[in-house]
Amino acid sequence: MQEETAPGGESAPESAQHRIEALERELAKAQAELSDMRSTYQSLHDMLMHARTPICMWQGDDFVYTLVNENYCAALPERQFLGKPLAEALPEAVEQGFMNLLGAVYRTGQPFIGNELPVKLYSAERGCEEQRWYNAVYAPVRDAAGNIVGVCHYGVDITAQVEARQAAEARAEELRKSAELIAAQQETIRVLGTPLLPLAKDVLAMPLIGPIDSRRSAQILEGLLRGVEKAGASTVILDVTGVDTIDTQAANALVAAARALRLLGARVLLTGLQPSMAQVLVELGVDLGGIATYGTLQSGIAAAMSERRPPPGGPPRDARAR
Repeated sequence: MQEETAPGGESAPESAQHRIEALERELAKAQAELSDMRSTYQSLHDMLMHARTPICMWQGDDFVYTLVNENYCAALPERQFLGKPLAEALPEAVEQGFMNLLGAVYRTGQPFIGNELPVKLYSAERGCEEQRWYNAVYAPVRDAAGNIVGVCHYGVDITAQVEARQAAEARAEELRKSAELIAAQQETIRVLGTPLLPLAKDVLAMPLIGPIDSRRSAQILEGLLRGVEKAGASTVILDVTGVDTIDTQAANALVAAARALRLLGARVLLTGLQPSMAQVLVELGVDLGGIATYGTLQSGIAAAMSERRPPPGGPPRDARAR
């Protein structure tokens, strides 16, 4: 009986032996690769489990927990997750629409990336819901064939940062409102500090009280020019009865106002000028030329009323019909 030979001159037993050895080598290689994959998987698993951010994984369209790391459990203490559907383990998620969000990721395979997601979580320790904020990623989980089998979650609790920013924004809003209030108060003080009172159609009076500094001098001049232009006044009474002292700056401000008003065709009457003030003005060499002065506001008003200009083509305004 003749022994069968395999192609290449090998006998059948030898050929079979070579095939067995080749299969054993391939099996050893596959086992080594599998071992490497298991090692890599274990390393990744350990990394996820000890990550400093909450991480979990759900399986199926009812989103059963299959992986939950330490920080996820720490963020939600006294809860059981593994093997339970999301709706059972975390009912707040259903109420806040997270099931719909996960469902969209599961159906479409499109990851969801959310910044500053507001989440209300029940705290067993405090017995109430707490507002938290997270930066979170929800990504599909696929099997070896590429089919979506679940969703994984990676989140970063940014509650402290959001609360700090909100506190800063609230403080900035308070400061803005305070600045607006101060500005309004300053405007009120400016108006009250430089009031312009209409005594007649073409006669205005500005009673001044308190010291006159550079800022107030500008306010006085601005108020006078605006008031005269608006009212078309021909006479303005500046009453300094409420000014305790007068210095070079205050005197120059009054003179500058009188000159500016004369350019608009209005004359200035200065009332309430006390002898002590007059002496100071003389010592300072302030020229009040062109400014009529009166000892009291009443006398200044009387003079302004008696000297009012008659309307063009008509009798004096204080003339009586005969």
